[in-house]
This record gives sequence, C-alpha cells and structure tokens, in this order.
Amino acid sequence: MVKKKEKCSQLMSKTWINMAKKKEKCSLFEEMLMWTSYRYCIGRHTYVTSLAGEMAQHYYDKLEEERLEFTAKDIRREIYDKLQWLPFQFNIHRMYDSDPLNPLDVLMEFIDRVGINDMKQFLSYSNIEYDVHNDKFEWEKKTPTIKSYFSVSDIEDLIPWENLAACFDKKNHKIVTTEYEGKTETHRCFKSWKRLSVPCEDKPGYYKVSEFGWTPIWIVVDDYLKTGNTNRYLADEFITKVEDVKEKEEI
Repeated sequence: MVKKKEKCSQLMSKTWINMAKKKEKCSLFEEMLMWTSYRYCIGRHTYVTSLAGEMAQHYYDKLEEERLEFTAKDIRREIYDKLQWLPFQFNIHRMYDSDPLNPLDVLMEFIDRVGINDMKQFLSYSNIEYDVHNDKFEWEKKTPTIKSYFSVSDIEDLIPWENLAACFDKKNHKIVTTEYEGKTETHRCFKSWKRLSVPCEDKPGYYKVSEFGWTPIWIVVDDYLKTGNTNRYLADEFITKVEDVKEKEEI
C-alpha cells in the first residue's frame, strides 16, 4: 500500500513539474539570448545547427503566441540575409505585408521549377527575382568568371533554422491526414526538406543520397518537439490530405 502511494505521489509530482514547465514564461533576458544565438549561428558551417531543434524544445511552450510569430519572421529574415549574398543574387519582392517571406522555400521552388540538377548548373543563374504576390520568377543566365565556394552544404545548413521558424509559425502549420493498414490519423505538421534519393548504379534496388536536390517532407510538430530533429517524417505514400489549420485547431 505504501509503495502504491509513493508511486502515485511520484506520478503527481512529475505531472505537476511538467505542467509548471509548460506554464513557465520566457524572460526578456532569456529571449534575447535566443535572438543573439540564432543570429550568430545562421549561415555558419559548424555543429551549432543542432541548436535549432534544442531551441524549439526549450522555447515553444515558453514564448507567447505573438513572440513565436515574431521569432519565426526574424529567423527567416536572417536566412534571407544570407541567401541574398549568394553568387547569383537572390531577391524576393513582396507587394503587401501579408505576402509571405519564406526565402528557403522560394529557393527550393526555383530549383524545382527550373529543373536544376547540379551545383554547376545552379551557379549559371544570376539576378534571381521572385514576385511573391504574383508567384513569378525572373532570372538571367551567366558564365561564372571567378570560382565560387558556395556549395550544397550552404543550403543544408539553413534547413534546420527554417525548421525552427516553421515550428514557431503556428498559423501556417498544416493538418496532414494519413492512412496506414486501415487506420486514419491526422497530424499537425510543418514543411521541411530532405536530400533526394537516387538509385545506386552498381547495386540494383539500393538507393543513395544525391549530390544535389531536395524533396519536401512533412514533419509532425509533436515529434519534432520531443526529439529536436527531423529524422522522422510522414511517408508520401500514406498521405491522403493536406489542409490548412482551422481557427479552432490553432494552439
């Protein structure tokens, strides 16, 4: 009987601690540490990209809704600042404040629409202009005259930070419906990317990561907050529907 009471007490204690953590709000000092951290980290080729997932875990329940939204926009502005100075000049034009600013998504869309297959081809483009309001790209072709050190890793290192922004951007989460073995489930998700997989020439039936190219994936918000990474995502073959989050579902 005593052991049961102890277990019950421990369970209640853990529940209270978890509730307290969820209700705990972020101090201005703590929020400023986050700002300075990601502004320093974004665009740097170091292990610090792993901090993006840890920031999501630490701040998601502590920031007020408007601060989450502000932070998502601020992260994307930092990403845009890095992408603007790429060898090919990259500019996004917004007519209204309501026009979204998601620079990495725009860059991935450009690669897909134009059909770019490798970095050499990618670097033959310049003055890439995107009109958000009219969903229209314009660009020029060029012959590089100096060696560029821009590489696939420059894009790869920005994806974790866009994941953090997308996680905080609650208004643009999606409700993804999946069906597997007769079971239908819905998941609150955000969009991310993974490198394309291509067949191995010398091993039929086997695949490897491509040297260039990405494909969109859907990350379950709760899974991301539990693990701090995007190793788990919803498989395309089981997705039946992707919808906007309705007001009553917003949390």
